[in-house]
Amino acid sequence: MPELTNVAQDPQPTRRERRRLEIRERIVHTAFSLFENKGYETTTVTEIAEQADIAYGTFFKHFPTKLDLLREVSDLALSSLFDDVAAVDRRKASFPANLVDLFETTANSAIKMGPETRGLINAMMATSVPETSRKHDQRIRQAFQNFLRDGLATGSIRQETDLETMTEVVVGSWYSIFLSWVRSDTYPLQERASSVARFLANTLAVR
Repeated sequence: MPELTNVAQDPQPTRRERRRLEIRERIVHTAFSLFENKGYETTTVTEIAEQADIAYGTFFKHFPTKLDLLREVSDLALSSLFDDVAAVDRRKASFPANLVDLFETTANSAIKMGPETRGLINAMMATSVPETSRKHDQRIRQAFQNFLRDGLATGSIRQETDLETMTEVVVGSWYSIFLSWVRSDTYPLQERASSVARFLANTLAVR
């Protein structure tokens, strides 16, 4: 499971602050697991509190509503994507191989999640406030843009197309296959991710 990214900025938090952060992190990880396996709508605050081993009222000291918790769970889920991008970006394979690997890795990560993953992603999209949606979109775009920028810097990508256009095409393709999977139980995510990535790699890479 990915780690929380919004840890305290204070390099030396007090014992009380460390305890508060530990409880908050436990709530988020517990909710992530429950949402994945039971679904967001059917999971209750009582269940989250019981499994996180906290008092019912303690939950609301950290999150005013379950929706506020969902937004933080969304950040936690999204952080796994950046782990995937960073891991692929550190490899020394060719740009086409890395792009295919990136699409296949993120697809495989989604498939391995709990049985309610599609519903969880739908809930994230349906309940996110505009500011949250924009933040997530910017983070996804930045992650892919950094990946493409490295390809340009090493001469692996054709130079006639600007970075912004390539980012739009790659990110748009990535969004498209994952949204199709979210909305259809029969959508072949792994197959489509591999096929689309190979097409993009062949189109963008220097021949």
